[in-house]
Amino acid sequence: MQALFKTKPIFSFIALTFGITFAFWFLPVIVSLPKDIGFAMILIGACGPLLAGLIITTVNSGAKLRIHSLPIFISVFLFSATILVLVSIFSEKEDTPNPEEVSALGLILFLVTVFIISLNFSNARNRNLKENYLKSAIYEKGKLKWYVFAFVLLFALSLISYFAGKLLGLETTEFLFKPNSAAVLSFFFTFLFVGGNEEFGWRGFLQKELQKKYNPLISSFVIYLAWTLWHLPLHYNGLYSTGGFVDLLPRFLWLFPTTIIYTWLYNKSLYALLAVMILHAVRNNIAKVMGNTPDLFYILAFLVALYCFIDGKMWKKKNFSHVYD
Repeated sequence: MQALFKTKPIFSFIALTFGITFAFWFLPVIVSLPKDIGFAMILIGACGPLLAGLIITTVNSGAKLRIHSLPIFISVFLFSATILVLVSIFSEKEDTPNPEEVSALGLILFLVTVFIISLNFSNARNRNLKENYLKSAIYEKGKLKWYVFAFVLLFALSLISYFAGKLLGLETTEFLFKPNSAAVLSFFFTFLFVGGNEEFGWRGFLQKELQKKYNPLISSFVIYLAWTLWHLPLHYNGLYSTGGFVDLLPRFLWLFPTTIIYTWLYNKSLYALLAVMILHAVRNNIAKVMGNTPDLFYILAFLVALYCFIDGKMWKKKNFSHVYD
C-alpha cells in the first residue's frame, strides 16, 4: 500500500476518497437507518477527500497519524462540536436530527466526525509531513486579501445579477438581501463538515499532485470529473434526491466553471486553502441571504471562470514549487 501511495498518489487518492465516501453514503440506500445514524453517515462520508489526503500524505512522509498540536485539536474540537449541537437544535431540515432523536450510537458517530476534523487541523503545524498543504488552512496575515475576496465574490455576482435582471425585466428572486442568522450557522457547518472540509482533498491534495504533471486546465478537468461523480450517492440516498445519475447531470454543467475558479484562487493565492474553503462555504449558502437573477448569475460565473482561465494562463504547465515545505 505504501508503494502504491508513493508511486500513484493521484490514483490512490481518488480510489480511497470514493471508497470511504461511497461506503458511508450508499449505506442508507441499502439499509434503513434511524435519522441520527443516517445523518452521521453523511457527515463521515463527507470526510472522504480529507481522510484520503491526510492518510496518503502521512504515509508518504513516513510520519505517524496522530494528534500533533493539542491546542489546535481542542479548539477545533470544541468549536465544531458546538456548531454541530446548534445545527441539531435549530435546523429545520427534515434529515437533521434534533437532540431528542440522537441515540448513544449516533452521538458516538458524531464525535468520530468531530475527531476526524480536529485531528486533520491539528496536523497543520506538523513539520514531519512533507508538502504539508494542511498548514494553508490556518490563517495567514499576508493572505487576508484572498480571504476577503473569497467571501465577497459571490455576494458581488449576486448583487450585479439582481439589479441587471431588474433593469432588463428578467425574473429575479423575491428578495435582494435577507439577514439570516440560520445562514451564519449554516456557513460554519458547511465550512467544517459538508463543503469546506472537502477542499483539504480536492484542492489541497489532488490539485497539488495533478499540477506536478499537468497544466491547471487538465488538472481542473480531472478534479471536475471526480468531484462531480463523488456526489452521485447523494442522488440515491435522498439527501439531494432519489433520481440517481439523471439528477446528477445538471451538476456537470455548473461545477466545471466552479472548479476553474477554485483552481485559479488556490494558485493565485499561493495555495491558500483557507480561501478556497471560505469560497466553498459561501457558495453553498449564498442563496439564503442574497438574491439574484438566476440565469444572469450563472452567466456571470462563467465569465469569471473565463477570466480566471486567461489570467491564470491555465493552458501552461506551472513550474511547481514546493511551497509547502
